[in-house]
Amino acid sequence: MARRRAFIQAVIGGVAALAFAFGGATSAMAADSGDSVSDAVTWSAEGTGAVDISVAEVSDPEVSEPAAPEETEPAAPEETEPAAPGETAPAVPAVSAPAVSAPAAPAGVSTGSISGVVTQEDDGTPLAGVLVSTGGEGTPWVEDYTDESGAYSLTGLAPGSYLVSFFPVGTDLQREYWKDTAIWSDGTLVVIGEETAVTGIDASLKRGATISGVVTTASDGSALAGVTVNALDQHEIVGAAQTGADGSYRIEGLSEGEYVVQFLSPDGEQLATEYWQNVYGYDAATAVSVTGTETAAGIDAALDAVGHIEGTVTQEGREVPMATVWIRSTNGDGYISGHSVEGDGTYSAALPPGTYVVEFRSFSDEHADEYWEDARTIEEATPVVVGSGQRVTGIDAVMDRAGLISGSVSIDSDDVRGILVEAWQGDRLVGSAQADYLTGEYTLRLLPGTYILKASAEFLDGSTLTAKPQYFDGVTTAAQATPVPAAVGTPVNGVDFTLVPVEGQPQPKPTLGLSVGSIQAGKDITVSGAGFAPGATIAFELRSDPIALGTLTADADGVLRGSLRIPASAPAGTHSLVALSGGAVIASATLVVTAAAEASGGAAVTPGPRLAATGAETPTAIIALGVMLAVLGGLLVRRRRVES
Repeated sequence: MARRRAFIQAVIGGVAALAFAFGGATSAMAADSGDSVSDAVTWSAEGTGAVDISVAEVSDPEVSEPAAPEETEPAAPEETEPAAPGETAPAVPAVSAPAVSAPAAPAGVSTGSISGVVTQEDDGTPLAGVLVSTGGEGTPWVEDYTDESGAYSLTGLAPGSYLVSFFPVGTDLQREYWKDTAIWSDGTLVVIGEETAVTGIDASLKRGATISGVVTTASDGSALAGVTVNALDQHEIVGAAQTGADGSYRIEGLSEGEYVVQFLSPDGEQLATEYWQNVYGYDAATAVSVTGTETAAGIDAALDAVGHIEGTVTQEGREVPMATVWIRSTNGDGYISGHSVEGDGTYSAALPPGTYVVEFRSFSDEHADEYWEDARTIEEATPVVVGSGQRVTGIDAVMDRAGLISGSVSIDSDDVRGILVEAWQGDRLVGSAQADYLTGEYTLRLLPGTYILKASAEFLDGSTLTAKPQYFDGVTTAAQATPVPAAVGTPVNGVDFTLVPVEGQPQPKPTLGLSVGSIQAGKDITVSGAGFAPGATIAFELRSDPIALGTLTADADGVLRGSLRIPASAPAGTHSLVALSGGAVIASATLVVTAAAEASGGAAVTPGPRLAATGAETPTAIIALGVMLAVLGGLLVRRRRVES
């Protein structure tokens, strides 16, 4: 999980850097892998060099796919991107719109066309005003609206393959792709040759389901007008509406399925965008199911006032050039947002109520990234709690100078992949960088120290290739690796890796081992395992009735080991001790629990608080401590009072 989180950070960092490079530009990007990694990334860069960055819905901790150079499939129709907190929601398209002329073809280039008729399925009535659009590889999107007879014509098409979509804007009819499917990936491509006129690409649209509700303010219950409400399917907007003066909305024309409903604040600086029911991340939302032409009513929302996190980011008493602040929710809903630091080193982030970790990053190579409060990893960060309408100040950072380690990662493959280089100290992942997609070059910015470096590749877009991770210098485990020093002012270059892609080798599954097969309730058991994601924090439970036992963290080789206490209240019998990642069981082992020891009065003995590990067994440590207290009694008491 930590590795995937680092991969996401590296990708997002590159996106944000582009905003600085293109001063005066405003742009947006949507990214979505099969793991539902992200929803929307937006930034606004001004000619002054200031940049506002906001990222909505990045799932922690999955991998964001880098864009492949030149996709071979026609791109999906452009959707209105969900606005991040702090953004004004986009308007929903009007029901009718003027016809759009196809772009003129370059002189001397053969062109083709696609035409057809759109009707209503239940009675065959021609449908006017349906938006019909198409696009192909390397060609612009062409669109037209159907006339009163339901006819449309898409002209000026260069030779290629095209996916045609039919969007009955502002009606209760379902969107459709040719041929007769509501799913973009299931559409049938239309092949256009030189001077080809393809006719009969018709559509018969059926009525769909509806989601409706009312949006109010949480503070006083007053109706909210102008709220954009989106129905999302796998992060894609498939239906939208805006609330009226009474706060009501209706999203119509939905095909059968489950949808995540998003409520975009009309004023992101005052009210927080949320998902049904009253959550702030896509991953935590409750899906709404619809079938046929039914209406799912009562899908309401009461929008809370935003809170703020504010502070300063400095370096030795002055501002940090090109610094950003990244804020992540700790509740697993996938919320993340990025905010620029002003020229005077200050920042202010508007956020939904919640608990967050705050990361400080610089696009300069001078500084090492850190978390509040002066932490190197997200696991060590101090959470910040923000209430509705609350302004939390003093979340500051003084960034430290970094040492640089750089090199390249080579891999003999043209398949789309992401390459990550990680820096480890023991079982702590303390830094990472994404290697350049084309050159394989990377640079790590780290605090002075000695590190174990590891390179790994993740193949994307359905590739069947895998590659074993490699540690520097050309070895397969952290124990064999050559440590690499990092020092301020002394860059280390040439730390290179070579990854070898192989076809179709399955990834090893995590395994779990226990020190004993039977244990008395109230005692500690040693747990070991291998094959876990490096740096991942794994939760453990005793089942059937889940009893939380705690967490252990995997090291750079995916190995974990530690002690867990079986509660004295655990029932006697045969149980499963399970390892969990993201709530899913990834490994388990059978454990027999016997009844807890009973005191002389017949009650079970409950062990006291656990002591920190000292190298001796706990009972021995307690006895030794008792003897010392008896001998030194008065002196120790006096010293404690002085120290307190």
